[in-house]
Amino acid sequence: MSRIDDLIKENLSEDGTVLSLREKYIGLRGTMELFTKGDILKNVKVLTYSGNQIGDEGAESIAECPYLTNLENLVLNLNEIGDEGAVALAESPNLPKVTQMSLFGNVIGDEGARAFADSPNSKKLIKLDLYKNQFSPAGIKALTESKNLKNCEELEIYRE
Repeated sequence: MSRIDDLIKENLSEDGTVLSLREKYIGLRGTMELFTKGDILKNVKVLTYSGNQIGDEGAESIAECPYLTNLENLVLNLNEIGDEGAVALAESPNLPKVTQMSLFGNVIGDEGARAFADSPNSKKLIKLDLYKNQFSPAGIKALTESKNLKNCEELEIYRE
C-alpha cells in the first residue's frame, strides 16, 4: 500500500464523501497518483487539499481528473498555484457540481482572475475565495464586474 493509499484510508469519511488532506505535504508526484484513484474519488463531495505544495501542475492534475463529477466543495488554499493552475480549474469540464472553491493564499495573478471572471463554469459558484493572491486592480475589476460571477454570494478577493 502506498503512502497515498494510507492517507486516503486515514482521512476519508466513513461514507466516502469527505476527503480531508490538509497540510499532508503530498507534493506534485503524490497529487498525480491521488487523482487516478477513481474508485475513491467518484463519491467525494468535499475535498480539502490545502498546504500540499502542488503548484500549477498539481492544480492541472485536479482539473483534468475525470473522477470528481460529484465534487461540490474544493479547497486548495496555500498550494503555490499560479495563473496556469487557476485557468485549468476555472475552465475544467470535470468539476460540474463545484459550487464552492477556495484558493486562498496562492500566487494567482490577473490571468487567473480573468479566467474565473470569463468562465461559464463560474456561473454556478456561490463561493469563490481568492483572498491573498497576486492579482492587480485589473484582476479585481474583472472579478467584480463579471457577469459569470453575479450569483456568487461570497467573493473573497482582497489582497491584504
